[in-house]
Amino acid sequence: MCTTINELESVVADYRSLKALKEQVEEELKAVEREIIGYMDSNEKLTETGKDFTVKLSTCERRTIDTRKLEEDLGSLAEYQRISQYRRLYVK
Repeated sequence: MCTTINELESVVADYRSLKALKEQVEEELKAVEREIIGYMDSNEKLTETGKDFTVKLSTCERRTIDTRKLEEDLGSLAEYQRISQYRRLYVK
């Protein structure tokens, strides 16, 4: 745990460095995912098995409720809302 501003500055520098590395790795991962999906699409496959892997490609669906539209139709939804709190860290 940091006890001085100098220690905090060092930790924030580490945080920024790791955050940048994470973003770079996530971008590279997305590129690899697009490459795999491209292979699957061009070969019209939903499943592919290799020596040490199995790739499956599926379509998923997510449904959400348009709360603005619902409130327009039914009025306030305040009594149905559940509010939770959490802490969020911002580092600039």
